[in-house]
Amino acid sequence: MNTCLRDIKLADLSIIRSWRNHTEINRYMFSQHEINQEEHLAWFEMSQQNTLRTLNVYEENGDIKGFLQLQKKSQESNVYEWGFYICPEAIRGIGTKMAKLALKKIFIDMRGSKVFGEVLAFNLPSIKLHQKLGFYQEGLLRQHHYLNDQYYDVHCFGLLKSEWLKMPENKIY
Repeated sequence: MNTCLRDIKLADLSIIRSWRNHTEINRYMFSQHEINQEEHLAWFEMSQQNTLRTLNVYEENGDIKGFLQLQKKSQESNVYEWGFYICPEAIRGIGTKMAKLALKKIFIDMRGSKVFGEVLAFNLPSIKLHQKLGFYQEGLLRQHHYLNDQYYDVHCFGLLKSEWLKMPENKIY
């Protein structure tokens, strides 16, 4: 199977936006309003100008299966925040494959020292994925995010390059 992470293209935006607005994806987002075409294009253009942000799609055999956003904390830092989602109809395991490829990209290709992510407390699939990948829960922001007339806890996860390298499947010889 041929898999890769590649830079997002203008032609990818319609499918990425349709996934982002899909109820199975949208329900886990920090912002749950429906994203219109103009807003999505403005986000893309702003992201293209941001030298700290990287937008990728995950492909399997030429078909887009997922989306990945990386945001470097600062020009001097090698710490990246990540956010991602997969095609709502994706088969089980796609998210794990994409995430593992993303971690390799961050730690090897981009020379990252740490990856962190924030997850709403009710997003159990993402919490389980972070745990499965070896992330540590570095914090819990209690009643931190206001959404749909309610406050939710936010789980903070982090993974250091040194921790990632200790995992048998990530050994570099």
